[in-house]
Amino acid sequence: MPFTVTHPLGRVPTFPELQALARQHQVQIKGNEQAGEFQHPDREQPKVTGNYVFEPNGDLHGEFIGHALGKFAGTFVFMTGKGGITITEKPFLLPDAVLKAKLSGELERFCAQFPPAA
Repeated sequence: MPFTVTHPLGRVPTFPELQALARQHQVQIKGNEQAGEFQHPDREQPKVTGNYVFEPNGDLHGEFIGHALGKFAGTFVFMTGKGGITITEKPFLLPDAVLKAKLSGELERFCAQFPPAA
């Protein structure tokens, strides 16, 4: 059953900021300030793959598929005021509460890097 984790977000990250974060986590981005794809560099068994789009209003959203203890799939959206991740598919044996707690902590750390613009 799908579930969503959200957290307050001061501002949407810029494309250069996303590129810097991707490099820190060994994720490759193929795209530009409007749209593109991303993946962990292991083409045989990537940890994550997905796509993103920056909307004209500045919102960022996309879809992803990940592999850790099984297959994960979902969507993400970042808009001024809120960031969110929706999990639409997850490994059967992984309890929702465990996954929600992990995602919530990671989303909180991500959002804290982008306070409101001065």
